[in-house]
Amino acid sequence: MSGSVSRKALFGSICQGQSAPVRPPWTPPEDEFTNRCTGCGDCVAACPQDILVKGRAGYPVVDFSRGACDFCEACADSCPEALFAERAAAPWNVKARVGADCLSTRGVTCRVCAEWCDARAIRFRLEVGGRAHPEISDTACTGCGECVAVCPANAISMEESE
Repeated sequence: MSGSVSRKALFGSICQGQSAPVRPPWTPPEDEFTNRCTGCGDCVAACPQDILVKGRAGYPVVDFSRGACDFCEACADSCPEALFAERAAAPWNVKARVGADCLSTRGVTCRVCAEWCDARAIRFRLEVGGRAHPEISDTACTGCGECVAVCPANAISMEESE
């Protein structure tokens, strides 16, 4: 065997099938992020919402189970590597997605996610039989994650949008 495999490529292939971690807002795509981020943790310490945590290999990830991002820019301001992009642009392309465990789709009346969504991006479409199907507007969803922590069924995830 003559070729060598980088650690990143090896462990990346082991974790195939898992969704990509959500990095702090205004950061570059994953490959560039992991090449430029030193893992210093300054952004993690600066986050007033306490939703940034050190993930695999020490890189910061957003943990929406801890709360929502209010896009305060503290993480970007604290970065010594100037890793964060121009903040006039959208912070990221992360959107809420509702999974199969949603209580409302199982006939249980629950609208907690919609009640907490300041952007009003979550609506429920009534279906025959009294069930309501959640619908998320990608144009209205800011990707803040407010809906994630409040979901009693842990049915909401934040994912990169196409």
